[in-house]
Amino acid sequence: MMRNWAAHEFLETNELLRKLTADIELHALCAEMTTDRDLKHMLQRHIQLMDATYHQAVNLLRNKGMDVTASRAYQLHAEHHPHVGFQNPHMIPAPNTNATRLNDVTIGTLILNSHKAGAMFGMLWANECVDPDVRSLHVTSANNCQQMAYEVFQLMNQRGFYEVPTMPANDVRAMTQTFQPAARVTDRYYGVHHIV
Repeated sequence: MMRNWAAHEFLETNELLRKLTADIELHALCAEMTTDRDLKHMLQRHIQLMDATYHQAVNLLRNKGMDVTASRAYQLHAEHHPHVGFQNPHMIPAPNTNATRLNDVTIGTLILNSHKAGAMFGMLWANECVDPDVRSLHVTSANNCQQMAYEVFQLMNQRGFYEVPTMPANDVRAMTQTFQPAARVTDRYYGVHHIV
């Protein structure tokens, strides 16, 4: 028996498959172009996870069902503590309008932005789903994208390709002081009237 699809969840799952197809090809192409061994291995790991997600989505569309427990959460590899502040900024090359290859900064930027978009769209798509399995597919995919984006950011940050500016300490203190303690919401419901 054919599953009943809500229009939005069916269309959003098709969008997910289109994005996965494009991302797998983009990752494969970039993995061939990069001169950075760590970036190449990262791209290959990302391809494996996206390929698994692609096949889960195809099986779901073809009404073969989906084992939600088989959805893998992406685990970060070699997490490091990002550098905050401009410590050793790398000069970003000017755009090359005659490029025949992409440099590692461009590759990292493309992949980072693709995963960021996947995380945002994935949660948006999940919110359009009524079926728990379809919703779970989109949520897992979105979470995996944000994990992969963070991994790409970490590598770029480590290489000096993506520096993170700091906020002046006196501005942080001033902004922190703008928020005042309030009665806890749960205390109101239980009759407790103290301020934390």
